[in-house]
Amino acid sequence: MFLSDNLKKNNIIIRKNSITRWELIEEMVDLALKNKEIPHDDIETIKKSLIEREKSMSTGIGNGVAMPHCTSSRINDLVLIMTTTDKGIDFDSIDNQPVRLVILLIFPKSKFSQHIKTLANIAKMMNDGDLREKLLEQKTPESIMKVLKDYRTDNI
Repeated sequence: MFLSDNLKKNNIIIRKNSITRWELIEEMVDLALKNKEIPHDDIETIKKSLIEREKSMSTGIGNGVAMPHCTSSRINDLVLIMTTTDKGIDFDSIDNQPVRLVILLIFPKSKFSQHIKTLANIAKMMNDGDLREKLLEQKTPESIMKVLKDYRTDNI
């Protein structure tokens, strides 16, 4: 699975300023709601799940990347929201480095095997330093989508 398979350009946030990881997670979930990716009456449950997951173990996987994630029984398809930030956000990452690239995932509860494979595939993609650098250089959601599609073409 490539990010370009499921990420939509209206689900990409390009931030100049850093905020806390808690505020960012909230902003990302609010965008999913605004874009009708999640049902309104599930928003608080999703936010609570993401925050509890983050408090139990950071989703900062290193190299300036975090992947907050949870499941919902109220959605049928994977929801992806991506954020880049010029200044790093403290995610209590495993390498203690600030996070500049956040990929929030909400999985349908009914697709648990997809959950594990998707996290592993995205983590593998984010190990590519050139890809991370190119993503962080972009100024528009459209250009981020182009970088991701080019990456997919080059890595099929």
